[in-house]
Amino acid sequence: MHPGHFFNEPLAQEILRISLSLCDESYLVGGCIRDTLIGNHQISDLDIAVEGDGFQIAREVADKLTVKASFVALDKDRRTGRIVVSQTPQVTVDISSFKGPTITQDLYHRDFTINSVAVHLWDVMNGRVCEAIIDPLHGREDLERKTIRRSSPNAFIEDPLRMLRAFRFSSQLGFRICPETRIGIRKSATLIQNISGERVRDELEIVFRSNRSAKIIEQMAESSLLWEILPELKPSRGFEQNAFHHLDVWGHTVEALENLETIIDNLPSFFGPVSEKALNYIYEQPVTGRPRKWLLKLAVLFHDSGKPFSLRVDEKGKRRFIGHEKISKTLFLSAGTRMKLASRELSEVSSWVEGHMRPSILTLENPSQRAMVRLFHRFGTHFIGLVILFLADLLAAKGPARDLADLPRAKNGARKAIELVLKEEEDPIIPLLDGFDLMSEFGLDQGPHLGSIIRWLVTEQSLGLAQNREQAREAVRRYLTQNLSTK
Repeated sequence: MHPGHFFNEPLAQEILRISLSLCDESYLVGGCIRDTLIGNHQISDLDIAVEGDGFQIAREVADKLTVKASFVALDKDRRTGRIVVSQTPQVTVDISSFKGPTITQDLYHRDFTINSVAVHLWDVMNGRVCEAIIDPLHGREDLERKTIRRSSPNAFIEDPLRMLRAFRFSSQLGFRICPETRIGIRKSATLIQNISGERVRDELEIVFRSNRSAKIIEQMAESSLLWEILPELKPSRGFEQNAFHHLDVWGHTVEALENLETIIDNLPSFFGPVSEKALNYIYEQPVTGRPRKWLLKLAVLFHDSGKPFSLRVDEKGKRRFIGHEKISKTLFLSAGTRMKLASRELSEVSSWVEGHMRPSILTLENPSQRAMVRLFHRFGTHFIGLVILFLADLLAAKGPARDLADLPRAKNGARKAIELVLKEEEDPIIPLLDGFDLMSEFGLDQGPHLGSIIRWLVTEQSLGLAQNREQAREAVRRYLTQNLSTK
């Protein structure tokens, strides 16, 4: 749907007409006007500012609409209500009271000049969006300059989340943040700690939707905002690595994130015929509205975060980071819990971070099928994410100790490994023994260890080492001898 046509749609006209009938001083404001001016081709969110009680007006508009719509009490204190129209695509309308005595004063209290624009609803209904813009802060000029500028010196004090939104808009629109606004972010960065983890999470996820988020993350670090949002990452800045790396931990992390974006943008060159499966996996949504792509980027940010806390220097002066992946996992879980990630998101990212060294077998000339099968069964479907993370990490390790043949071998091994995943998904192996068998025949208690044993058994079956129930029992005995004590 072309943005210029949206306001002529029957639904939009009805929303505008009812709103105007309830309050003469009603204006369309913010992002929908910005998007119209820059030619974005889809508008489904409207923001309306009214001289009256926005909360009550939103409730009445929802009641009066001839289509099915629901009212959401967005912010009762600030008199802001939301109308959600259940159609495809869904339309959301936020109606708020003026943040000041007039629409002009309201615009001065908004976040950025490119959003501090308004059009009276009468003009919108009559097709005069571009001709009748109220623009006291010259937001239209900043749109033409592709510049993000705060609307007032108090913008970040009024709502510290706006600092992160500056980078979000930069990521989405490809705009630059002006120097004065960057300085303001640096001076106010600590205020972001007053914002709830959920709000930070949602803005950060939008940043990660871009294919240029590595540059944005680097800019966030330069402004100190990243260190306030994810303090677990700050010790990696300037922390020296070893001969396998040409950059410090933070520089390596940013380069790995760039590599991840390159891999996602060029999947066929990495995974050939299985690239479509990898793409579907990347954009699948473990949590509605949050594709897995952002989780992979979080995993990259944290994969080496434990190195500053695991440094050991041996007798020859070599720097080693034994166990850094476990510390990295702990650091991620701290940050992920603070941002209120869902349990499945925490589980996926922590498994990648802790296991990111395991696919190193793919750099071997001829990795054994046994090792690859075991690795796949250890991570299941999320083995695809693990392999992508490993390749991004490997591409960013260019120290003198790195074997230049590692990368082509790893790319070839990764493709074969994902082909193995697809084959097993198409024809899954049914374990010869289930959890009840394990408990009754080996005296084991119920618990997560049963799943580990069954994964082991499936691996043995996949390799042809357990083809009947007796061989399956023998495989379990081997596992218990090596890993557990029977009860």
